[in-house]
Amino acid sequence: MEIAALDAMNVFPNALLRAVRPAARLLLVALVPALLAATFHPRRPAWSKDQAMVPETAWSTVQRWRGLVLVIDARNTAAFARQHIPGALPLREKHWEEQLPAMIKAWRPGAKVVVYCDNEVCTTSQSVARRLRRDLGNNDVFVLKGGWGAWLEAQKPGK
Repeated sequence: MEIAALDAMNVFPNALLRAVRPAARLLLVALVPALLAATFHPRRPAWSKDQAMVPETAWSTVQRWRGLVLVIDARNTAAFARQHIPGALPLREKHWEEQLPAMIKAWRPGAKVVVYCDNEVCTTSQSVARRLRRDLGNNDVFVLKGGWGAWLEAQKPGK
């Protein structure tokens, strides 16, 4: 009788273990790609102070600044070659070493820097603006809210 009671006590933990193992495996299989995406995806969320968002500004605000403003186009080379905001300079992280000297030459002390890319979903402008703030120690760097699309919209008659 003692053996039957011991067997009955072991059945529940074994059944529970058999049920939990597949769920744990499934969780582990899903967790690995999620962690990789959160770490390496170009549109990953800002997880640390280093990844803090650079303030955005509207084109109408940029126009009111009237002072020195340097506009940086963070879109790809083909998009910049097709059309860009007049006076804008190209600067992408991919071509940082070759494009940064022209940006530094054009920049003047006290100038505000406005970085844009395609639209509000594009995160390239945030990456370039963060790097400018970090590498050059310039806190007068902003991201154009809405990017290229917002600038095009602002150029329509009546805007």
